[in-house]
Amino acid sequence: VQQLVFAGVTTEVCVQTTMREANDRGYECLLAEDATESYFPEFKAAALAMIRAQGAIVGWTATSDQVLKGIADA
Repeated sequence: VQQLVFAGVTTEVCVQTTMREANDRGYECLLAEDATESYFPEFKAAALAMIRAQGAIVGWTATSDQVLKGIADA
């Protein structure tokens, strides 16, 4: 396993922290942005913006449809 797709609750805490930890351990990380949520929509938006702004240092974001298409095309 070299690549991980992330989904879950509390985007800005649990999901983003797990994604960063996985990246630190050498995994390529992708966040399915519509398969994650927060109690505070503005916190989710900030977490997604930080991941995107970092130029894939931690990973990438995509919609679940894009993830499924990528898997199907692989």
